Amino acid sequence: MLQKVMVYIAMLFFAALIAGLYGMIHDQISYTVSPEYFTRFKFQQFGLPWGEQSQRLGAAVVGFMATWWMGVLVSLPLGLFSFRFPTPDMMARKLAIAFLIVILVALLTGLLGLGIAMIVINAETIDGSLRLVRPNVQDPIQFVRVGFMHNASYLGGLLGLIAGIIYLCRTSTQ
Repeated sequence: MLQKVMVYIAMLFFAALIAGLYGMIHDQISYTVSPEYFTRFKFQQFGLPWGEQSQRLGAAVVGFMATWWMGVLVSLPLGLFSFRFPTPDMMARKLAIAFLIVILVALLTGLLGLGIAMIVINAETIDGSLRLVRPNVQDPIQFVRVGFMHNASYLGGLLGLIAGIIYLCRTSTQ
């Protein structure tokens, strides 16, 4: 049992690291779509005034800071469901796969959110979303689209957690 507890604890750290790396990649995509989402919003939100001078690095740091904790949050329940496996090795393998499922679902959901926003948010529809745009933003359409992507990614994390739990429950009975 002690070995399983050690796997559980190790996964919390692993999940935080992987989620942070996911956030770094996610925010590089976001930055490509709307640099202003970072220069007019995220750098201030995360207290990174130096991000203006090194915007790509700043976006990566924001991505890590915004998501590492989601890895821990998701890993807590996944880890509890993984105690169902008979050995620590099997527990670790299944838990890693479940976490990969979470990451993939979050990524796909975020990209789907961006894709939908690319279709739905345009010059004719932006008026309904202008309240979401920070002052001095030159391209509010792209700003709002990235906001949709970010919100969809958090929804994807929740959906991925559910998918990961289902995976763990189904594979523990086989």
